[in-house]
Amino acid sequence: RFYIWGNDAPALAIADISVAMGEGSALALETADVTLMGSDLSKLLFIINMGPRVTGRIVENVVFSFVVKAIVVGFTFGGKASLWGAIVSDVGAMLLVTLNGLRLLPSKSEGKAKEAEKKYESNGEEE
Repeated sequence: RFYIWGNDAPALAIADISVAMGEGSALALETADVTLMGSDLSKLLFIINMGPRVTGRIVENVVFSFVVKAIVVGFTFGGKASLWGAIVSDVGAMLLVTLNGLRLLPSKSEGKAKEAEKKYESNGEEE
């Protein structure tokens, strides 16, 4: 069920997916599955498009971490790993996972393109 109402807490509670706007009542904001802090519905589209990218990145990071741990455990059972080797591999994996997650952030060129688009839209409204 998909209901489109204002910030109506009972309607948000029975909907399968509910979205509340930031200016709504506190009860509606707590009841909704997703809360938009502003009144811009294009942010909802951004969230929907971003979801699969985030999920994919999480899977990449978890698989990479487990592979690194398995390699270190293999070296440990083979008698080839030291404590410092394990520490360095763990810290290195953590840094790579963090950097991989940072790839989700918008680049400077994407930010400039969005600023230009907003400027263009605001100029079009004034005319």
